[in-house]
Amino acid sequence: MNANATTEQRDAAGIRLSRVLPANAPTVFRALSEPEHLMRWWGPPNCRVVECTVDFTVGGIWHYRLASSDGAQHWSRAVYREIVPDSRIVYAETGSDAAGSVVHDRPAAVGTLTLTPDPDGTRLDVRLVFVSPLERDNAVANGVEAGFTAALDQLTELLSSAA
Repeated sequence: MNANATTEQRDAAGIRLSRVLPANAPTVFRALSEPEHLMRWWGPPNCRVVECTVDFTVGGIWHYRLASSDGAQHWSRAVYREIVPDSRIVYAETGSDAAGSVVHDRPAAVGTLTLTPDPDGTRLDVRLVFVSPLERDNAVANGVEAGFTAALDQLTELLSSAA
């Protein structure tokens, strides 16, 4: 797999994305879990993270605000369900307000991020599961695949510049 290529697949209620990243698993894991790194790559280029807090523990909350180039603000929160250092992160993500309360302004998903060694670095497999095919389709219509792929482009650039 080309390190700059993201593969995408859809199934009954989910989306899978995969990318080989140019860094070892501990480095990628830090980029997925530490606020100072997440703020540099999470979200598409036209919708950047401008606020971010992370309680990186099982049951802890990642709460962040995206600001789009048109001035719109988007709050989200993710509750960590599973953390396996340098290997796996599972979280449930929903829309939120500035105080961190759940709002239902877009499809909620359970995300599973899995890291595996690859000759070219670390393979990141992303699995997003929605409550139904309709919710998956709504997420796709809202740009989740394109946005996640653009974010992975930024993550690749961040990891390449750190090498």
